Amino acid sequence: MRVKRVVLVGGLLLATALGVAGGYYAGELTKPSYPIASGVPAPLGGVSVPPTTAPLPRKTPVPNGYEALFPEDLKFHWQTYNVEMPGQPAVRLRMRVPVGWKDSVIDKGQIKITDPKGVRWIRLATVYPIKLTPKQKRDQLIPGLKANVAYENTLEFLGQSDDSITGTDGQPRQVSVLRYRYIPDQWTRPVIVQYINTPGQDGANVEMSVVGLPQDQKALDRIAEEAAASVTPKD
Repeated sequence: MRVKRVVLVGGLLLATALGVAGGYYAGELTKPSYPIASGVPAPLGGVSVPPTTAPLPRKTPVPNGYEALFPEDLKFHWQTYNVEMPGQPAVRLRMRVPVGWKDSVIDKGQIKITDPKGVRWIRLATVYPIKLTPKQKRDQLIPGLKANVAYENTLEFLGQSDDSITGTDGQPRQVSVLRYRYIPDQWTRPVIVQYINTPGQDGANVEMSVVGLPQDQKALDRIAEEAAASVTPKD
């Protein structure tokens, strides 16, 4: 299988699109570490150009065999996470997550909160520097996904939105969302990516992705809504 390598940019999310077993081949944000040229350069005189590799055929998803997760099965509680960005002071984020899900540090600046079966998770990161709105951050992600998700992994964009919601603190906050799905291994993976501007910040300061299975969609929506409304930096 052809593998594409990505690096994290400004946090976490395009790796979602690029490596499920341990990572964001279902829920991370990234960009390639090299420039992507447009067009095809003309061959130099006397230099042969090797033929391009034809893309692999698109995958057909395999049933995952797991029972669906439903919103009514979820109970939430407050958890606090120390998110460490390389070269920057750690940021404490408080957020409501499903009871029974366990957190782990994936890398500097990334927290992964996983369900007991290990097939659903939330990825959480801070954004630094804070310079762009949630919409601008979301709009940056889309071309990155298109460029980095292999053809055979059947990337499909399902929708996007930009909203002002009321947080659990009673204050308004801006949230921009991108929904997509793809087949990183054998199963279809739905992904909800969210960029959040919490009160008192000048732009998007938190990014997260919620990843699960197709039959979990309503539960994933509930998890994403709870996380977006509750995530708050703590002094």
